[in-house]
Amino acid sequence: MHERGVQIRIWIVAAGLFLALCGLGVKLAYLHLANHSKLTRAYKRTLLELRGRIFDCNGTQFPMAVSLPARQFYMDPQAVKKEHNKRQIAKTVADSLGLKESDVFDKFSQTDSRYIKLGISDNDRIFDLLGDVKHISGIGSEEHVIRSYPQGRRMAHVLGFVNDMGVGGAGIEQQFNRYLTGTPGLIESEKDAGSREIWSRRKSFVSPIAGSDVYLTLDHNIQYEVETAIKEVVEKFQATSGWAIVERVKTGEILAMASYPDFEPGNYNDETLDVWRNNAIAVTYEPGSIMKACAVAAALNEKVVTPDTVIDVGEGVWFYAGKPLHDHVTGRITVSTALKKSSNIACAKIGLMLGEKRLDAYLRAFNFGGKLGIELPGEERGILAHVKDWDKLKATRVPIGQGVAVTGLQMVNAYSAIANDGVLLRPYLVDKIVSSSGETIFKAKPDVLGRPVRPEVARQVREMLVGVTEEGGTGKRAAVPGYSIAGKTGTAQKAVPGGYSSTDYYASFVGFVPGTAPVFCVLVSVERPRPQHMGGFVAAPVFAKIAATAARYLEVPPDLPFAEDEAEPAQP
Repeated sequence: MHERGVQIRIWIVAAGLFLALCGLGVKLAYLHLANHSKLTRAYKRTLLELRGRIFDCNGTQFPMAVSLPARQFYMDPQAVKKEHNKRQIAKTVADSLGLKESDVFDKFSQTDSRYIKLGISDNDRIFDLLGDVKHISGIGSEEHVIRSYPQGRRMAHVLGFVNDMGVGGAGIEQQFNRYLTGTPGLIESEKDAGSREIWSRRKSFVSPIAGSDVYLTLDHNIQYEVETAIKEVVEKFQATSGWAIVERVKTGEILAMASYPDFEPGNYNDETLDVWRNNAIAVTYEPGSIMKACAVAAALNEKVVTPDTVIDVGEGVWFYAGKPLHDHVTGRITVSTALKKSSNIACAKIGLMLGEKRLDAYLRAFNFGGKLGIELPGEERGILAHVKDWDKLKATRVPIGQGVAVTGLQMVNAYSAIANDGVLLRPYLVDKIVSSSGETIFKAKPDVLGRPVRPEVARQVREMLVGVTEEGGTGKRAAVPGYSIAGKTGTAQKAVPGGYSSTDYYASFVGFVPGTAPVFCVLVSVERPRPQHMGGFVAAPVFAKIAATAARYLEVPPDLPFAEDEAEPAQP
């Protein structure tokens, strides 16, 4: 009986093994032959696109903004293995990503998140180091794209920056965000138990498309000189800020645009909104005497005066509408002398000869009081009240740059029109946009906005403005050896609630080179310089420095002989 029980148990075990093998065979057949589409784990991965690049006018040789593939590193405190040393991990992470070791170590104690951002790096060596699973755990990474500005602060206010969401937050980066932004790619597949893609199960692959490249009209060589000069004058005179613009007369191309203080586009959060602001287009200020050339041009165009018309400015004080107007010029002077010596009274009387309506019409013809449409966010319109709202005094104050507010861009563009035989062009700083496939999807060309004055009138004003920088003129410090310089100084009291400041001024100089056959125009404005505040003393020398450098770089032929003690500039 005992032996029979043993045999039964053996048969039961054998039957169990047989059934198990049969079940395993059925399972294997099912796994290999059945349709498991409803049971597979889907795998999707977005491929990050690169943002388009920004170049200066020299092409791809000098990238001003580029995007680079990188890794965003993060910590999962709950994923740290017991056998790993948290202190050592913290030290390695801190040294690699430029963080404080104590800050990284403290994050291991956080319990409210399994995704704590640490930092970003595009260094493959750091990726390999922090991915060493034998010694490091709890540290992960994911694909990321960083925006890099190889030239540092160069063109900061024009370029702008890209915010933490990857969207342009200022300048060209903001204005052309839709062109610069690329299209992400996508992988659709299946993944294994370790969340790794099963390559043989890949269903689709869409490559990412990089954004379009933007080519500027700005030249980084001229830009460097302009930025250096503006920084120097602001620091020398302890000014609040300063800005300068260089415009090509015949096309409207902006060759340089700088404002100081500036910032690092890659570290824009280190500065405030005031520093991000491009003062060359966003600050409206009373221009002072640099407005006089436009008033004189209008009067000449209307034939109410000629360059030789004589105006009596009296003894230096003139009362009109019960208000005094002071002048450093006295006696009877011609219109040419009035511009050369910057006579307030003479230009105020010219404003009365024109009358309110004609004066207003000409200023608007020069595009004061309206945006010029530069390809940047933040451009201001300036302030030019409708003529119906003018008081009796206005016609005598607007011609000398009071009671009207302009932007630096408006001012340099108006002088460029005078330099360009009276043709007002729209200023621009984007030359072309090229897609990642090499297709040119936009190409700029000169755009005529109007013709405020006749060619012969523009030439007359140019001749008068040359006198400003000659001996006896207010702008003699703007002179450049070998070149005739046509321009105008401006010193304007800063408007404050209830009137004008007695201590704060805008010092300006605007002019073009050469005066006889203009190639480019330069404006320099400095806000609140101290202790000196006169445009001829503060801004004119800066103009001279920029003009001399730009003329040599652009290979503009000198139009004047050099004095014996002046060396002819070497060609680049």
